[in-house]
Amino acid sequence: PEKRCPIHTNQQVEWRDEPNYFFRLSKYQEQLETLYREKPEFVRPESRRNEVLSFVGQGLQDFSISRVNLDWGFAVPADPSHTLYVWFDALLGYVTALLDAEDEPTLENALAKWWPINLHLIGKDILRFHAVYWPAMLMSADLPLPDGVFGHGFLTKDGKKMGKTLGNTLDPFGLVKKYGSDAVRYYFLKEIEFGQDGDFNESRFINTLNADLANDLGNLLNRTLKMALKYCEGQVPNFNPEDAANSHPLKAIGINLGEEIAAAYENLAFSKACEGVLKLARACNKYLDDLAPWSLYKQGNLEAVAEVLYSVLESVRLSAYLLSPIAPNLSTAIYKQLGLAMDFNEKTAIKNSAAYLEHSSWGYLKANQSLGKAEPVFLRLEA
Repeated sequence: PEKRCPIHTNQQVEWRDEPNYFFRLSKYQEQLETLYREKPEFVRPESRRNEVLSFVGQGLQDFSISRVNLDWGFAVPADPSHTLYVWFDALLGYVTALLDAEDEPTLENALAKWWPINLHLIGKDILRFHAVYWPAMLMSADLPLPDGVFGHGFLTKDGKKMGKTLGNTLDPFGLVKKYGSDAVRYYFLKEIEFGQDGDFNESRFINTLNADLANDLGNLLNRTLKMALKYCEGQVPNFNPEDAANSHPLKAIGINLGEEIAAAYENLAFSKACEGVLKLARACNKYLDDLAPWSLYKQGNLEAVAEVLYSVLESVRLSAYLLSPIAPNLSTAIYKQLGLAMDFNEKTAIKNSAAYLEHSSWGYLKANQSLGKAEPVFLRLEA
């Protein structure tokens, strides 16, 4: 029966019999198994690690690294009648690409500054090349291995595989132009667990962004800021966060949130980071409704009003800071309205001004600081 490529299904498979050069992958069976055992995080997520363990466990076979009768590609140095197999020379590009234009092209210069790298972030369909072949090649050259390999999933649209034939491809530039980069980053990183397959649906996209960013976070800031402008003379409420007990509904979440979100980012658990921020934002909305500062103000209880409004504004600030790697424009707008000058798109400014230990801690916002004008920081999206 006719055989076709599983990925390029319109391409028929051809069987060829030709002499090739081989890489002795079988020689590195034990070394690779030791690597995966002693460093279980080398291949992530766990589902991809299991794929690699299963493949290697079946016994490694030497693989061809050359082709004949090809008029493109790099010739094998010792035998120009052979061309290097693309997945052999392409992997070497991870090292050779580290050379600066003015550097002499030597292995020593290529490795001097950036090698070994922290992470190979790759599609799941090329996992074997990066998690098995490449480490073995580096072992054979006695070179340091990268810290790890992360295989991400595939994206579908409306439950269907994207393709030109179906006419359902997704234009990322058009999506950003229509909805903004913050919205696009947030949806894909929050709604799709990184490493797993995911789906894009425009209605779900709009509903998610409106619920999370426009309502839970944006509207929360807007209504709280308006109360602070009205009740506190346009300043951050006069409240000392150290006076709030650790059992305070918002402080209890906020005091450890920075560490939790940092760990999530380190582990590429972006959806977990977003959910952590949302947990605080939703707690703020409940806290605001339960304490009803508008009623406290009418009763003349200004100290309680100050505590409630400060706690919410500080929690919104913390949420913005922790979400800034994903939604820098939104975070910048929130900081501005809180009277803080920070552009989260400017890496140098962040490094110099937004010291992580300070900004990731609950209680950073200074009392009596002038607040900005209350404006929507994330406009509701329409189809």
